[in-house]
Amino acid sequence: MVINKNWKSILELKEPFNDAINYSSKDQKQFFSKVFLRTIDLERCLLPTSYYLIGEKGSGKTAYAVYLENNSVGNNQCKLTTMTETQYKRFIAMKQDGRLAYSDYANIWRSMLLLLVAQMIVQHSKGMFDLITKRFSKIEKAIDKWNLNALNPEIESAFELLSTQNAELSTGVNDVAKVKMGVKEQTTDKTKKIKHHLLETEHELKDAIKNLKLGKNQTIFIDGLDYRPEGVPYNEYIECVKGLSEATWQLNTEFFNSIKDSKGRIKITLLIRPDVFHKLNLYNSNSRLQDNSVFLNWTTTEKDFRGSDLLGVSGRYFSTQQTFPITPYEAWSNYHGGERHGDETFKSLLRYTFQKPRDILTYIRIARRYHSDKTEFPKKPFSDANITREFSDYLLGEVKNYASFYMKQSDFGVYLKFFQYLNGKSIFSMQDFIQAFDKFKGWASGETIYAKEYLHDSESLLQFFYDVNIIGYREKMLEDGDNFYHWAYRERTINNISPKIKGAAELILNPGISKALDIGKVAEEVKSQGGSPATRKRRNRRRYNKYKPANSMSKT
Repeated sequence: MVINKNWKSILELKEPFNDAINYSSKDQKQFFSKVFLRTIDLERCLLPTSYYLIGEKGSGKTAYAVYLENNSVGNNQCKLTTMTETQYKRFIAMKQDGRLAYSDYANIWRSMLLLLVAQMIVQHSKGMFDLITKRFSKIEKAIDKWNLNALNPEIESAFELLSTQNAELSTGVNDVAKVKMGVKEQTTDKTKKIKHHLLETEHELKDAIKNLKLGKNQTIFIDGLDYRPEGVPYNEYIECVKGLSEATWQLNTEFFNSIKDSKGRIKITLLIRPDVFHKLNLYNSNSRLQDNSVFLNWTTTEKDFRGSDLLGVSGRYFSTQQTFPITPYEAWSNYHGGERHGDETFKSLLRYTFQKPRDILTYIRIARRYHSDKTEFPKKPFSDANITREFSDYLLGEVKNYASFYMKQSDFGVYLKFFQYLNGKSIFSMQDFIQAFDKFKGWASGETIYAKEYLHDSESLLQFFYDVNIIGYREKMLEDGDNFYHWAYRERTINNISPKIKGAAELILNPGISKALDIGKVAEEVKSQGGSPATRKRRNRRRYNKYKPANSMSKT
């Protein structure tokens, strides 16, 4: 621990944001650039063949893109673009209305992606001298034509659902068939126009881009693939995002790679969760993972955490805000009561989080509010009930957002009721889980649930809870009798992108989420089992102390 230094107080430390996209103002950009940890993965993102930046929610995908947009690294200029709910809904609405086939999604995305690339090139590369040489006149003309045609009423209407209701109401019965036939012909005509427009603009944009001689590499990062608008059916959304991925692959491998006589190269990189990438079921997906992906993985162990990037990024939040040079580890230790307490605090965070930078920084943000008048954070991070509850709610919120890709929020709330049927257990067997599932399924049959695939059998629901990191499992190590703990966020790697849970092992509830799940709350039909509530509470407390999470990473 460094002494005799003028350390900033906790109140003087800047409050970290949950989402890196918020570091957009000048002051925030400077702060973010200082605290950002440049790992080897940052350099890998800039490789000419890196087309996918893959990582769990909160692992820093957006942070990497924001940093590269704000800072020139080598001979690279980057831009971050986020796809919106409106864009997704328009494409899917056209498909649902019968005006597009699934194969048309890639055609639409190619034209839009080329437009985004063209705009990025002009923004990054056009200078005052180019006003004289008119080097960018061709690409600007193609951009203007795309925008002009896209706003043309005939083209714009192709992105809208056609309604015949008013026409049918104002027309006699004998004329209804004629109206419907007219609408069908009108729809077909508009479909042809939009497809012709997209093909024409694609050719013009490609012609303009390939004739430019760029001095620097240009990378555009596409974010927003992990968010499915609740009103959009899951299967339709998957096909739409799959079309986006295929369009990106086609442009990267067939067009951008074929451009010659240009020092600067162009590419598009998609930011995507590993589970979403897996669900897309892309052609030759394993090769794309191995050859064209950067996989962000921050997990570490209690033995090796001091040299981990996770501690590095956590400690830099403290070290870079000081007026004197200090290492991230020393800065972390200073604000957590010295090396011994600092180590124990970080180990606790390893057990109670998903081991992502966002988790650690969110804990700091929450604890900072409750300890702003002090010089150190609590030596035991979850000894404060307010911090524990708020952080547990944050983790459950992360799980809820993760699950929203697969189900409605109302469905997720229903599935969380399952844990009331475990009778307060935080450690349980597969048989316990099956018994709870049978009771839960009986209760859920009277509820409105849209995503019913997780009610088919106990294995489906267990795998879902494992995927979203609510439930893990532990196995005995034969050589020393100790435990080995498995969580999806640790098991998921570029070589095992969709890990499976072992139901035969001892199942455990994530200790960081248990508070938000109200594990002590028991469903009405099981309250009468096992004695009085007070007796069950004492028994569950003894069980919890016996298997307390403090040992939950003794072997990793």
